[in-house]
Amino acid sequence: MTVLIGPPLLGRGEVALTDDIAARHSRPSFYADPAAWLAVEAVAAALGEAGAAVAQAGEDVGVLAISATATTRTMRAIRRTAAAGRVSPLRFAGANPGSLAGLVCIEYGFRGPSLTLSMPPEQAWPVPVIRQDWLDGPCRYVVTVTHRGGPEGPEVAEAVVHGGSGS
Repeated sequence: MTVLIGPPLLGRGEVALTDDIAARHSRPSFYADPAAWLAVEAVAAALGEAGAAVAQAGEDVGVLAISATATTRTMRAIRRTAAAGRVSPLRFAGANPGSLAGLVCIEYGFRGPSLTLSMPPEQAWPVPVIRQDWLDGPCRYVVTVTHRGGPEGPEVAEAVVHGGSGS
């Protein structure tokens, strides 16, 4: 019998969406959906446990994000404004579901592989396989963010940091 043991867990963080998260990250020429900022906050908490070595690893850090709703809030806002004949280019870019992983990479300087899976986290069975493949290959660390909830209900993001056997 084979017993599978996952990679070492180095840090974990969980954050619930509040009005001040989006406000705290508001920039005049840079827009991201509040779910993406929530992912950034959850990763900050996980990196606090994981330590400075992970935060400074740059190209050796991969980012996986999983969410069934992702940037739905911004997509709906675009639909409403498009009906009125105007679409903000900043909002259009911020509506990309990939921004959940992408914004984490931008904010922390991670340059390893990144991927957003648009599916319910509990159905994301490929994640452990992808994470291990990345740890066996191009990454010393993998940050995995799960986003639950939706634009009408409470939203929570959880981030975990795993390290390879040589971490």
